[in-house]
Amino acid sequence: MKLKSNTFISAAALLFASALLPFSGISAAEAAAAKGGVITAANPDSRTGFTTTFTYVDREATNVQLTGGFMFYVTNDPKVYANGFTLTGNDNVTNYYYEPQEWEKDLNLSHVSDAGYTTDMTCDDKTGEWVTSLDLPCASYLYQYKVSYDGGETYETIADPANPAKCNEFGANQTRSQFYVPFDAEKQNPSDDWSWLTPLEDSSARGQIVYTSYTGFDAKEQPLEIYLPANYDPDREEPYKVLYLSHGGGGEEGDWFYQGNAANIIDRAISSGSCEEFLTVCMNNSRIVVEKSDQYPDWDYDAVYDNIKDYLLPYIEENYNVSSSAADRALAGLSRGAKNICLIYYKEPELFGYYGLFSGTMAGDWPTADDYSSYKNTNLYLAAGFADHMMMHVSYHTETDKTLIGLKELLDANEIPYNNGHDYVTVQGGHDWFTWPQILKDYLETTLWK
Repeated sequence: MKLKSNTFISAAALLFASALLPFSGISAAEAAAAKGGVITAANPDSRTGFTTTFTYVDREATNVQLTGGFMFYVTNDPKVYANGFTLTGNDNVTNYYYEPQEWEKDLNLSHVSDAGYTTDMTCDDKTGEWVTSLDLPCASYLYQYKVSYDGGETYETIADPANPAKCNEFGANQTRSQFYVPFDAEKQNPSDDWSWLTPLEDSSARGQIVYTSYTGFDAKEQPLEIYLPANYDPDREEPYKVLYLSHGGGGEEGDWFYQGNAANIIDRAISSGSCEEFLTVCMNNSRIVVEKSDQYPDWDYDAVYDNIKDYLLPYIEENYNVSSSAADRALAGLSRGAKNICLIYYKEPELFGYYGLFSGTMAGDWPTADDYSSYKNTNLYLAAGFADHMMMHVSYHTETDKTLIGLKELLDANEIPYNNGHDYVTVQGGHDWFTWPQILKDYLETTLWK
């Protein structure tokens, strides 16, 4: 395989993911001595067994806040289902969320909202250090700082300058910092063990991330991040299979490998034997948009389809040792990416052998056909978080239905199988980066290439 001149392969396997190796624990004194950044320290007095200390240095700031994914809900609480879909009156789903200081092992809590918690930090006027600490259970967390210079009238949201996203060095534009809290088997529940999203202990079995670009439908260079398995052989007689993995609205090519720790999850699936070696390609669909007044500019779904079919697939199949058979290709994505993939499935179900819809569908655009046999010849996977609004919301059974339940009913009515003949998958979490890594893990273990 000859790579393009603008291709870069990380010299250290999974460079930015390797920053998430489990902490062995440091002393409280060492944590207190840190000058900026985030440090997780073993703490016998912590309810979770660990305390994470955040330090931001800025002598000019008048107010600083920490914001991140530090909220929880009681596992399978029906009041939280589908982001509070069953609630009535003025009741709000956030009334049933727990903050980190409320976390208790006996409550059986699950993570929700990767950006749902904000707290003020305390300043040391002598040093200009803004500090706060949280006791958190095992997980990979995303966070930012909100900084004010006018007494709290306005805030600027920034990533931690002492803990930047490593992948940004290669062209990505991740705006949140990340850290990992280890698992304490005595103080936490087995369900709190998220060590499966950390890098493999055997570094030689970790894959690599290739940072490159290709010429898209608009004759412009579009960025790619490509996972190559540890034993990738460009001359292997049997070509590799490929998973094309899409981000959601406002996302980019770096989301899955950074926020979702996808490379670590794939490494572990391959190493355990639950999935064969394959390539994973993460594209940037946010560059293919139409003008629309929305939180994020809406994607040009038809152009994304053309771009994937006529430009991305040919580029990958010409430059890497991969199969060109539809049976060896998978297309999966989250949220808006899942909606776009759903439309591609409607339009050309046999373009890919596998389709994965994570927290999003286009049930309202269901195609009318006399014969749905072609939809039965591919492997369709449906999944969402228990507290995810894409499981069920007010669009259900309308022309704009985007719910998982809405699509499930249409598939059932037309006898189209999904999830290998089983029901759709529900994991604990909301519409966030606690949910999607769990779904990817399940997808690899139960469905992909099966």
